[in-house]
Amino acid sequence: MKYEMKVEELDEGTTYPVDVLAGMTGLGFDTIRKLGKEGKFPVVRSSDGADVVEGKAFLSWAQSVNNTVEVEKTDYKH
Repeated sequence: MKYEMKVEELDEGTTYPVDVLAGMTGLGFDTIRKLGKEGKFPVVRSSDGADVVEGKAFLSWAQSVNNTVEVEKTDYKH
């Protein structure tokens, strides 16, 4: 399913831990890591051991896909 990412609050000069980026964009941790492994933007390990993404690289990629990404639809059955 197509998902429009929330990118309004992201800043090009900030490096975001994956969990923070997930919260700000609405993407899941696994989705961000998967996109990083696919070479869409670099996910690197910081000196404190956290996986991080540079805002500039993420925003450049997001802009190139019109802030829209294909995500796996999750249905929760009750």
